[in-house]
Amino acid sequence: MQTFGKTMRGSMSAIALGMTAFGLASVTLVTVPAALAQKATAKKEFVENIQAASAALSAKRFAEATQKADAAAAHAEGAQQKAAVEQIRVGAACGGTNAQACITAIEKGKGVSGIPAAVQQNWDKMLAGKYDAAGQSAKAAAQTKANIDKYGGTANELQFIARKELDAKNYAEAVKYAQKAVDNKGGATAYNIMLNAYSAQGKMDDYYKVVERIAPVMKNDNYWRMLIERTKKEPKYKSNESLLDVYRALDAAGVKLNLTEQKEMADMALNRGNAIEAEKIWAPLFKAGTLGGAADKDAERNKRLYAMAQTNAKADKATNLAKTEAEAATKTTGDQYSSVAESYLGAGDYAKAIDLYGKALAKGNMDPGATDLVKIRLGIAQFKGGKKADATKTWQSIKADNGAAWLAKSWLAIAKA
Repeated sequence: MQTFGKTMRGSMSAIALGMTAFGLASVTLVTVPAALAQKATAKKEFVENIQAASAALSAKRFAEATQKADAAAAHAEGAQQKAAVEQIRVGAACGGTNAQACITAIEKGKGVSGIPAAVQQNWDKMLAGKYDAAGQSAKAAAQTKANIDKYGGTANELQFIARKELDAKNYAEAVKYAQKAVDNKGGATAYNIMLNAYSAQGKMDDYYKVVERIAPVMKNDNYWRMLIERTKKEPKYKSNESLLDVYRALDAAGVKLNLTEQKEMADMALNRGNAIEAEKIWAPLFKAGTLGGAADKDAERNKRLYAMAQTNAKADKATNLAKTEAEAATKTTGDQYSSVAESYLGAGDYAKAIDLYGKALAKGNMDPGATDLVKIRLGIAQFKGGKKADATKTWQSIKADNGAAWLAKSWLAIAKA
């Protein structure tokens, strides 16, 4: 007879039970309670076979581990020794690729008393993953829900259930579990489940509220585009009035604009009289040879527009902007102040832009939609000029459905990033 606890502590290595489901990993130790280690003795045949089983399991010789565990079982006495045998059996069954064999071993092992609580938790979590691997989706979901109720649930487990609820078209439950996953530091998967659930129900207001929340957090081009480009769907949106503002927001959010978008942004800036801004957009493209080179099928057109922007930008810096500002003081509306302010905004002179946008709003007599677009640009100048609180207040006052209000949402999100 040998002291079971002493022998086990001295010779049995940890049994690593890898959990592939939900991206989790867990380790189970075959251990013996202190009381048993002090008082219990084990038959020599049990100790020799359980040692051999442990060594085989550590070496990933799973069939041998099972054989030796079965041999040890014939000599096991008491709950703890029987529990040790079951842990070896489960470790061997789950170490291979046969999900059903693992399921069978765990289900049998759970019926044995004396299994440590940590091991039981490991088995419960592994069982959910193996059900899923075996194509037993209903059991996988039920086991995962039971695990969540019992152990609290990880972000991956919560996302798993949210995905199952989404697939079953239980959209409210999908959103509920996805939100729990987010609260538990879940990421893009949970958010995408929410978006799909809201989209499937046609709840686009809720959909975009989620996008508005996550764009500053995830800092992903796709989310920023979803949020900012929604501007174009506003009832009174006009590209000649607001497309440049859409591109400005995308650029500020760090979204990489493609070549077509960069060219269109420069074109829009030039068309709106913002030659300095247009030149700044085009300059790196011409310097790199992307535009104007042999591969540019519109080289002549692009060269002509770039030359025009350079000429006009030089004139604006010299005298034109100052002259336009002086003329704006004589006008009955704030439109011309707004126009010259936008040129200063594009040039990066934010203090001057803030001053002139203020004069435009003070003079007034502008269309309400145009007034709110002025406020969008005033907010941009304030934000980029280091007056974030002022910018936030400005954007929060915008209501127009010509794209201005949606751009305001976008800039408020950008300010949070």
